Amino acid sequence: MKKLKTKEVIQRVATELFRKFGFEKTSMDDIASQAHKAKRSIYNHFSNKEELFCSTVISELDHIRQSLAAVVADDSQLVLPRLRQYLLQRMELIAQAGTLRVAIKDKLLAPEDYRFERLQQTMAEFTDWEHTCFKKVWYAKPTQCSAEVIEQQAVAFADMLQVTLNGLSHTFFVEDKYEQYKSSYKMLIELIINSVFTQFVSHPDVFDINNPSSSNQK
Repeated sequence: MKKLKTKEVIQRVATELFRKFGFEKTSMDDIASQAHKAKRSIYNHFSNKEELFCSTVISELDHIRQSLAAVVADDSQLVLPRLRQYLLQRMELIAQAGTLRVAIKDKLLAPEDYRFERLQQTMAEFTDWEHTCFKKVWYAKPTQCSAEVIEQQAVAFADMLQVTLNGLSHTFFVEDKYEQYKSSYKMLIELIINSVFTQFVSHPDVFDINNPSSSNQK
């Protein structure tokens, strides 16, 4: 078995403690003790607890984005199956991301908390990337509207889907009700797809986002 480097050990232990006790109640002394490292060795890699916490959350965010990007890029699936899988997997990945859940629950992603600017920037980049992905789903929707109207609709669809997901994230991960509402969330996804994309359901051949003839994006 490969021996973990000191930095990896520190990050792994910090992740476990942050998940268990939260950011505020976890000290650098706790991390050093649990990792069996001198506290100065932690400061050789991280200037403070905030930087260490950011590194653990950003690592989780990177994993989430890479996993979801694989869903988006999966050409073996058409648009709506991909959207369904994306939405299901998105929440499941967040549920598994312990330190990201701490950041959400403790409101550490709020812009006014200047301790976590790097983390907030990473989250903003993820949000922008996801917004673009959702817009592409709308572009594939068959319509006779002008390019300008299609763009307005795509932005509105992406905006409202992200607002919905963010609101659900509060209920799921701040109020710790994800398991309670998991089945209801799956039903909500079907309602969104079946109500907003009725033309897709009726014409499955237009699901292919990679088929130029099926896309309205100019």
